Amino acid sequence: MKHNTKSTTPSMNEWRNVIPALTPWGKNRVKPEETVKHALIMPGIGYTVDRPLLYWASQALAAEGWYVDRLALTLTEDVEFPEMISCMERVIDVWKAKSVARATVAAHHAPADDATDNAQDSADPAASGDSQDHSFSSDCADSAVSVDTAPKLLVVTKSLSTLSFPHAAREGLHVALLTPVLNPPPFDVHKSVIPAPLPGAEHAPKPLICAGTADPYFDEAKAHLLTERVCTYPDANHSIEVPGDWARSIDYLKDVTGRIVEYSRTI
Repeated sequence: MKHNTKSTTPSMNEWRNVIPALTPWGKNRVKPEETVKHALIMPGIGYTVDRPLLYWASQALAAEGWYVDRLALTLTEDVEFPEMISCMERVIDVWKAKSVARATVAAHHAPADDATDNAQDSADPAASGDSQDHSFSSDCADSAVSVDTAPKLLVVTKSLSTLSFPHAAREGLHVALLTPVLNPPPFDVHKSVIPAPLPGAEHAPKPLICAGTADPYFDEAKAHLLTERVCTYPDANHSIEVPGDWARSIDYLKDVTGRIVEYSRTI
């Protein structure tokens, strides 16, 4: 199945030192107007969306029926963190608006009986493995149908792009934070970090956090101020890899990918 892979990019005049390119994942299994599930994959500095953590996140989400868009950033030597963060926040806004519009089309064309069946299955103790007694009214069915067809939006971020989390949280988005920047990089004169706890985010969806214990930009105590979903990987660096130990690195990659899929199913 061929899909549109044309890049969608905010105005090029907004930033002097960063050029964003938002492109559909070439291996999407659904068209954008065929699903309410839309994911955005965002890179780090030097850690592109084709690197292992983000590549396999794209693969796994596409296999789960998500429509995946991926962001590439072209940076000049003069770029500074505030400009990159501003750019990424704008990309999130553009992506969210387009994805909500596409999901709305998908929901409009979704068969009503399929949605009702999904709602009834979720309320069936035998189907869910729950032996407790549950009642199921028509009001519950209507509510479940509306939830089933509501847009489901997920942003997967890595390192640099995790700094867009405060904005994404304010927008009510679910976010996976891979190696979040909770301690400032020494090369950033602005000392950019994710505030922990995040002010004004009491009602925002809680993120998923995955990071290595040997990552200098990670702080587990601060991570737990943001969410209870914190997965740490002993001896892993800022790429969630253990230098010199390929077997553990691959195990960690598989676990992170599984955690992202698990998190996506909660949306």
